[in-house]
Amino acid sequence: MLLIATIDPILRKSLERTLTEKGDPFLLLDEGENIIESVICHNPSLVVVDLYLTQPSGLEILRQLRENGFSGKVVVLGGQSNQSLAPEASQLGAIQIIGRPFNANQVLGAVRVASGDLD
Repeated sequence: MLLIATIDPILRKSLERTLTEKGDPFLLLDEGENIIESVICHNPSLVVVDLYLTQPSGLEILRQLRENGFSGKVVVLGGQSNQSLAPEASQLGAIQIIGRPFNANQVLGAVRVASGDLD
């Protein structure tokens, strides 16, 4: 299962459409939803987290995931204003950081690479 947490409603809608068509199991979350609880409950193999999340921050979510024993793969959605957070995200186990601007195809490409599904 793939879990994606992003503040971008357009990206969420585009990802939802594409992932539904592909038939891949997924969960899309918005800011304010309990992302940590969802990861614990659903145990996804890969999490995509947006550094622009603020309550808690994307970096704090990544930190809490690791503290709670999540050993799955993580892809981080970043941007110009939080480039300085990239080294810390990497230290916390982010295997890929995608800089803004990006689109759903780029995010899904990163997901394929991270999951080893290169077909």
